[in-house]
Amino acid sequence: MSSVLIIGASGLLGQALVNSFIGRIENIGALSRTLFNHQNNSVVAHRVDVLELDSIEAIIKQYDVIINCIGQISNPISECLSLNTVGVSNIVNSVKKYNKKLIHISSVSVYGSSSYVDEESESNPETLYGCMKSFSEFLIKSNLDHFTILRVSNLFGNAQKKGIINYLEKSYTSNTSDISFNNDGSMKRYYLHVDDLVCMVNEVLINEITGTFNIVGSDQKTIRELVAMFETKLSYKFNAIYADYLPTENIKEVNCDKIKKAIKISNNYNLKSYIQSLRV
Repeated sequence: MSSVLIIGASGLLGQALVNSFIGRIENIGALSRTLFNHQNNSVVAHRVDVLELDSIEAIIKQYDVIINCIGQISNPISECLSLNTVGVSNIVNSVKKYNKKLIHISSVSVYGSSSYVDEESESNPETLYGCMKSFSEFLIKSNLDHFTILRVSNLFGNAQKKGIINYLEKSYTSNTSDISFNNDGSMKRYYLHVDDLVCMVNEVLINEITGTFNIVGSDQKTIRELVAMFETKLSYKFNAIYADYLPTENIKEVNCDKIKKAIKISNNYNLKSYIQSLRV
C-alpha cells in the first residue's frame, strides 16, 4: 500500500490519521470541504465537497485505500443527512468504479438500546444520527463486495470540538459551573481516545482485514458519572440540571471479541488521566 486518502481530514479523527501516516505511507491525501494545509510534503490537501460526484471521483481514483471519516454529528442536522446519504453514495460509487479499498467509520449508535450487542445484532437505531449511520452501512454493503466498517464508540481527545467530554471540558476551563442535559443523566456511553482508535485503524490497514467490527473504549460512564469524575479529579463543582427524560441508544455491553481476534487492540488512554491533564 503506497497511498491513502482520508476523507474528512479536518476532523478529530481525520487529522490524527493524517499525522500517524507521515513517514509510513508514501502518498497521503487529506480531503476536506474546508481549507486544510499540512506542512509535510507527503500530504496532499484536496478541498473537495463529497456531494459533488465528478470531483470526488477524480480524487479517489488516485489512491489505493480510502478512509471515510465524514458523516459525524454536525449542525445543521441536514448537513449530516446529506453527508451520510448523497456523500457516502458518491464515495461508494467511486470506490466501486476504480476498485479501491474502503474503510468506513461508523458508530455503535446503529444498534439502538440493548443489554448486549455484537456484530451479528440487528441495527435498531433510535436517533436520526443512528439511522443515518445505519443507512450509510446499507449503501456500502449493498454495493461493495469487500469493505471494512468500524463501529466506534464516543471519541475524546485534545482536538475534540463536540460531545459531552468537550462540553464539560469547555465549561470547566471557562469557569462555567451551570451545565444542563436533555436527559435524566443516565445516558451511558463507551469512551475511546482518538489516538487509540488511530492505532487500531493502522492495524486494520497493515493486516488488510475486511468486514464489520465493533471498537469501543475501556471507559463506560453515564453522564452523572462523568460529571462526578470531572468534579473529583479537578476539584470543581458543577451545577448540573437534568431533564426529566430517559436517554436513547443506551447499550449495557458492546462485544468487541471479533476485532480483538483480528488485530492488536490499543487502550493506552483513559478518561481519568485525560481529565486530570485539564487541571489548571
